[in-house]
Amino acid sequence: MNAHAPVRLSRRTLLAGTGSAALALTAATCSPSDPSSATPAEAGIARLDVTDPDGRLLDFAGLRRIQSNGVGEDAWDDQLLHPESLEVITHAPLYEDTESSAAVDLPEGGATLSLSWPTSHGYSALFADIPGPGRHSLAELAARGLHERQQPRLDTLPASQARTAVENLRQEASAALDACTGAAGPAERAAHGAEALEAATAAQLMLDEACLALAPGDAFIGVTFTRPPDPGRLSRAAGIGAGHRPVAARIVVEDDTDPAELDSWRQTITALHAAGSLAMVQVCDSQLMAELDQGEWDRRVSALVRGLSEADAWEIGNELGGSWLGADAVERTLQAAHAVRANQATADATTVLTLYYQLGQDSAENSTLSWARDNLTPELLDLTDVLGLSVYPQWHPLGAGADRVLTALATAFPDQRVALTELGYGGDDLDPGPWWFGDEHDAAAARNATARHLTSAALGRPGCWGAPFWWYYLEDEEPGTPGGPVSETLIEVARDTGSR
Repeated sequence: MNAHAPVRLSRRTLLAGTGSAALALTAATCSPSDPSSATPAEAGIARLDVTDPDGRLLDFAGLRRIQSNGVGEDAWDDQLLHPESLEVITHAPLYEDTESSAAVDLPEGGATLSLSWPTSHGYSALFADIPGPGRHSLAELAARGLHERQQPRLDTLPASQARTAVENLRQEASAALDACTGAAGPAERAAHGAEALEAATAAQLMLDEACLALAPGDAFIGVTFTRPPDPGRLSRAAGIGAGHRPVAARIVVEDDTDPAELDSWRQTITALHAAGSLAMVQVCDSQLMAELDQGEWDRRVSALVRGLSEADAWEIGNELGGSWLGADAVERTLQAAHAVRANQATADATTVLTLYYQLGQDSAENSTLSWARDNLTPELLDLTDVLGLSVYPQWHPLGAGADRVLTALATAFPDQRVALTELGYGGDDLDPGPWWFGDEHDAAAARNATARHLTSAALGRPGCWGAPFWWYYLEDEEPGTPGGPVSETLIEVARDTGSR
């Protein structure tokens, strides 16, 4: 939906409000595990330590303050996940423990604890691979997981200054991890764990950007048009590939019954093609989808497929897995996919399905990888070429966890290409949310850091189709935008991928 619609509530404000309500509901209805309910045959207790900047062990309340960035239980988002698939095992597993900062009941064989957690770079989705019962440093576990998973990707990079910089940071992380092993007690070990996590996170973020050198030659750098752009803005968008990267623009149609709007979009598609760029039509924005009855949905799908048949790609579903979409979201997406394939003019177009990225910020059922496994039917997957993520880090941190999440998605669905098909940060109509990335106090710097990092993390993966399809592209190109036009960041990323 057009974020500037004069009457309707802003989509992004509404989604943020929905997210807040979901977090509050989750905290109220999915209470932390009761340690007395665990049976020794099924689980053991893992005790987790966290320290403050002065090296003092924190209690459970202190851990929760860091996790939620001071917001409180509305931003408690911990889950136990399967280490490889990242599907949910236990929702809200953390509980208070008298011996340590927190504890969890583990299933046999261990599990991965996920939660939002900061370093100096901002909040990331932290993944702590807990090998078994016992006492552990939370940050050390997360740092070891990052450190061990980095080497295979690093080995694929050619010699370069970027690779050397990553290797230097990895040496710092390795030294801190060695110090963890030799620590005299839990507090000292947890303090060294925090040092290791800081270095391992810095190495991961730098590795994500260095892997731009491996970007597939046909992977798009993309933007989103939430209204028909004027010729100057369109020309600027078509140039963000900087001669190194093909460009795509996603078109968000608000009123499918407005002939003037549809005509404007047809002109936009023609102009994109003239500039050598791809045009992708979004069948329906997620918030608008929830507002339409079945008759209105049928009319919209038919009107767009017939009226904008020159498009090269179709986003058949937007932000699937969002709890506001209703029970018929998958069926409607399947209907849109069939409509695209049935029309002779659009039958060969690329079909894209966007998932709403979230881990513990909603219910266990809506956690992205679990939802996708449970709801993406073989019939729908057969009609889907690309699986993308919609990411809003202020509500759903990703950061240093991006590569692991994208890897899990690609592994779960090997027949589809993976993409980042929606990204936004710091929009005027976006509730700021509990968390931050890049810069806690400078929203413009945070926006640019988010755009650069997550675009790099996605494009640098084998088989990536495109990124980031920045939601606020037109708004962030307005003269005087703090931090400058977002296109400048996207152009830098495109240049860093090298020649096609």
